[in-house]
Amino acid sequence: MKYFKFLLMLLLVANTVQAAKTLAVLELITTSEEIDMSISEIRHLTDEFRNQAMQTLPSENYTVLTRDNIISLIPKDPKEAERLSQSSAVEIGRVMNAEYVSQGNIGKFGELLTISIEIYETKNGKLLGSIVMESKDMMGLLAVIREKSPELFGKIKSEPEFAEFKNVQKVQNVQSGISTQKSNTSFFVAVGLDVLGSVALGYGIYQHINSNKLYDDYKKMSQGNTDDEYDKALKKANAAQQRRNIGYTVGSALLATGIAVHIWF
Repeated sequence: MKYFKFLLMLLLVANTVQAAKTLAVLELITTSEEIDMSISEIRHLTDEFRNQAMQTLPSENYTVLTRDNIISLIPKDPKEAERLSQSSAVEIGRVMNAEYVSQGNIGKFGELLTISIEIYETKNGKLLGSIVMESKDMMGLLAVIREKSPELFGKIKSEPEFAEFKNVQKVQNVQSGISTQKSNTSFFVAVGLDVLGSVALGYGIYQHINSNKLYDDYKKMSQGNTDDEYDKALKKANAAQQRRNIGYTVGSALLATGIAVHIWF
């Protein structure tokens, strides 16, 4: 039983590890040729956004794909890679086997720089949250990412997921209650077997004493008794001996079963 429980614990741990969800943070892109930003500057904004994801989402439950991870998942076939580049963020996330995907655009509105970032659930294409902000310069965009990202990534840890956690917790509590109930039941069963076993052994001891007395009485019978009286006395002694054997056998079996229940359950 102990080994079984240990194996079950290992399976639960393995299942928890497998349940980690993946977020693919795609590179920010520019939507206007008037934006005076270098590739390295845009990458820095993307890296900051990705870093905010890693800080907000617990690492034991979520895996945030790095830039190298994403590049390694792009199809090697140029035609497939081109087709993927024209696909939606949700489709790209599905190709990368990510449960969540983010995409962002940097644009311009008058004299202001704009940033728009969205996070989707790839399974059903559901939009979980978005950031739409303006700033006078690139440093302002960086400040917006740092300020708004934690709240945005908090959308991933949504109410349905929390409800699922509560359901799991509820199941665990029910299982714990069932386990406790089974433990209490097995305890009372074991005690009952112990009591019955003790009674049976006590009966066997009583019959042992009784059979010895009857045998002594049989041996002390005088020659004046008839053969029929001798036979009846011997039968009584033998019957008492048989009842003794039954008491010992049944009592020993019940006690052994009770001990087994105590040990294994």
